[in-house]
Amino acid sequence: MKSSSIVIAFISAFTLHVIIVGLLLAGIDFSLPKEKPKVEVIQASAISQKLFDDLAQRKLAKAEEKKKKAEQLRKEQARLKALAEKQQADKIAKIKAEKEKAAKEKAAAEAKEKAAKAKAAAEAKVKAAKAKAAAEAKAKAAKAKAVAEAKAKAAKAKAAKEAKVKAAKAKAEKLAKEKAIKAAKAKAAKEKAEKERQAELDRQMEAEFADEFSTAKSRKELSEIARYKALIQGKIGRNWQVEPDMKGKSCTLAIRLAPDGLVLSVKRSSGDEKLCASAKRAALRARTLPIPKDPDIVSQFRDFDINLEPDL
Repeated sequence: MKSSSIVIAFISAFTLHVIIVGLLLAGIDFSLPKEKPKVEVIQASAISQKLFDDLAQRKLAKAEEKKKKAEQLRKEQARLKALAEKQQADKIAKIKAEKEKAAKEKAAAEAKEKAAKAKAAAEAKVKAAKAKAAAEAKAKAAKAKAVAEAKAKAAKAKAAKEAKVKAAKAKAEKLAKEKAIKAAKAKAAKEKAEKERQAELDRQMEAEFADEFSTAKSRKELSEIARYKALIQGKIGRNWQVEPDMKGKSCTLAIRLAPDGLVLSVKRSSGDEKLCASAKRAALRARTLPIPKDPDIVSQFRDFDINLEPDL
């Protein structure tokens, strides 16, 4: 559109220039000089000097007129050109201003529309954020309520379980305590019965050995040490569980006793390992062994070795 307007303006200006130039040229006499009339030759002196002067003056005036018209034409062309250029410039400026105005109006409309969209988007975002926050708060409150209820339920269940466990534990402890008391009583009764049995065996052995020594040809045949060693061997033998394959084997035990005859420790010194293990169990099962009352020899029965052979 801009190029078409420029072309139209140029054609109009050019046509106007052509018309003006045609009018100016129409006033100029381009006809050939007319044949000079034949005149009679007269003497040069007869030609009036005034005639030559008038002719020169007319030529000069015509030349000046031509020059003036040419100058007027040039000025008119320059004016028309400047006018056309000014009109074109004004038209271009007007078009540019209109375009700038349209661009500004478009930009303003776009900015307004963009601002409206941004405002709507911001409002929608705020609304969505509020809705989300409300939903999250509601969900959080529901979750907190559910957690609180679950905790309360769990605490109640835990308390009930702990009470049940505590009651069961108390019952178990009571039963265990009663069982322990019963076991302790049974053990004490068993130990008492065993002690009484061992004491009875000791009395019987004492009686047997007393009978043997009373019937012996000489009480001095057996020393006091040999007598008590025989008593110890006999008591161990009564608690000894032997097997047929132990026949003909022997074992030496190292025994430590308390002042009252309580067996403190029993170790194998030499002999068959299996036999010694069985004899050791028998010595520990006896709990107490007889010791002499004679202070001169009692020290020999605190830590001593004794040889044992199964009676098979």
